[in-house]
Amino acid sequence: MTLLNDAGSSSTADLRPSSGLILTQPDRGYRYSLDPFLLAAFSRPRRGERILDLGAGAGVIGLLLARRHPTVRVVGIELLPALARHAGENARVNGLAKRCHVIRADLREAPRFLPPEHFHRVVANPPYRKVGSGGTPRQPERATARLESTFGIADLARVSAALLRFGGALDVIHLAERLPELLSTLAAGGIEPKALRLVAPFPGSPPGLCLVTAIKGGRPGLRVLPQLCVHEEPGEYTAEVLGLLGTSGSAMAPRGEKPQMDK
Repeated sequence: MTLLNDAGSSSTADLRPSSGLILTQPDRGYRYSLDPFLLAAFSRPRRGERILDLGAGAGVIGLLLARRHPTVRVVGIELLPALARHAGENARVNGLAKRCHVIRADLREAPRFLPPEHFHRVVANPPYRKVGSGGTPRQPERATARLESTFGIADLARVSAALLRFGGALDVIHLAERLPELLSTLAAGGIEPKALRLVAPFPGSPPGLCLVTAIKGGRPGLRVLPQLCVHEEPGEYTAEVLGLLGTSGSAMAPRGEKPQMDK
């Protein structure tokens, strides 16, 4: 279904039976993939948590968590106006606007306008690539989502440390090749990595992504979980991924189609 947003630009609305959500996003530029669904399934919020979604995009992660955990509240921060509008509209259309709010702002400035140590959990699907590594997408929105021009690992650690309560959790998905940098930067910022799950596209393939939970003020000690394989073969999700998505058939899984190992 194609819609026109308030700016007159074309957007796409998709029903996600596995999540019970209707999600809109721009027709061009950044478009979400499987990654936010994997992160939302990996995250384990407790009852009544206040959750901060850094770089919320169209709001997918926060909406999934709010739908699955009906007592949590989510604040999302998104820099790009078009995506922030989609996130707000997605919350409204899905009846979650009372528990999911989106702020159009630069997340690097979040400690200035959000209360310190307020959140129980931070979730993030940040840009995966450093500026200058590989080509730059032509669309500005896609370039912002892919490259760390406005949101890097150091920003993730600093902002999370400022806004998480002591004992609060950060859940993040990132490139496996940048795992050492991610773990060391979080630990140096006082957010200790506690759980790791690597994500591979196929059985026998090297992992391309990693899912990490880190705890503010946590003690050292990393629990490594079994590797997650996304596809049995091209176009066919594994039974575990289908289970995480809450569906029994690949036709009902999110289009995105593969994890964005190179946004």
